Amino acid sequence: MTRRELNIAIFEGTGEGVLWQPRLETWISHHMERGTLPERFRGMSNLEIYDALGCSIRYAASAGIERFEIRDDMVRIEEHHPNHTVLRVRTPVGEICTVYQDIWEDGRLVNHRIKDFPVKTVKDLRVVTDLVNRQQFRANPEDFRRAAKTVGHRAEPTLFLSSSGFTELVKTWCGLPNTYYLLYDHPAEVEAYLEACDRRDDRLIDEALKLPCRIFNLGDHATNEFTPPPSLKKYLMPRWQRIADRLHSEGRFVHTHWDGNSRTILPFLHETRLDGVEALTPAPMGDITLEQIKEAVGNKMVVLDLLPAIDFLPYRPLKEVLEFARRVIDMFAPKLILGISDEISQVGQIEKVEAISKLVDEICGLAD
Repeated sequence: MTRRELNIAIFEGTGEGVLWQPRLETWISHHMERGTLPERFRGMSNLEIYDALGCSIRYAASAGIERFEIRDDMVRIEEHHPNHTVLRVRTPVGEICTVYQDIWEDGRLVNHRIKDFPVKTVKDLRVVTDLVNRQQFRANPEDFRRAAKTVGHRAEPTLFLSSSGFTELVKTWCGLPNTYYLLYDHPAEVEAYLEACDRRDDRLIDEALKLPCRIFNLGDHATNEFTPPPSLKKYLMPRWQRIADRLHSEGRFVHTHWDGNSRTILPFLHETRLDGVEALTPAPMGDITLEQIKEAVGNKMVVLDLLPAIDFLPYRPLKEVLEFARRVIDMFAPKLILGISDEISQVGQIEKVEAISKLVDEICGLAD
């Protein structure tokens, strides 16, 4: 069985092996840019490095959806300063401004993150709602086929859909405290924004269903802090259930992305009607145990990842990493796509990735 065949078989409930599918892109790009790739990988492409390590790849074929926006009466202005970038967006509804902190290392931009969120008032939120309404999508089957052909036997293509409008408030527009202040002070306007996000979901899924893609991901980033149980049940659960029901009716699969601390929200996972959950992070990196995860997913949901990223740092003994990986396989296979929660860091030991490939091969045989 190929890695691609096993990938889809696990979601269909017919797979019997373990698919080892860590995300290595950050590690690979970091070392490629700096010329620090181990000698054996130099001159290789990403896919060739995955092959050399015996791994499947998750998102290399995430193509086929063109994203654009209605811009006739919208202006974007980007200002570059030595240590920060300012992005202004202006529509007839108003203007918002995001400030990004830029961190440079040897003339290379190594970090670009939000320093000052754009939404501080309900007027700002109305601008964001306008921006969401402008987001459009178009299926490009040829792009999808080209990407799927390039990945070939290595994996079943997975496409990104949108993350939830609620967590986008936290991650992109308001930050965590201001999200909850807005929700308390202006619930009607927040609801209007979330309804716009639901309509955006529908537009995106309309186009996604024109592609022969079987597996979709929702980059929700649900955590105890972002989406505590009351918020999760009110704002995320109906969305998950609605999207899952629609995709299931078309013979597709969909999973969500939960990283960070998840203990308080984990008991609600089975109500989502989703097929799987990506990036749950066991202790000591997260706040949940393998036993708690198993209780939440049972034998129905596919679990993607489960090996904490800190296990791949130099201080963690390889013997302990392999023992933990074996325990994960024993507990969760065959509803398991083994990977790193969230992904291996730039300073992670790639030798441990290869050691886990050998472990999977020893236990059940690596897929071709």
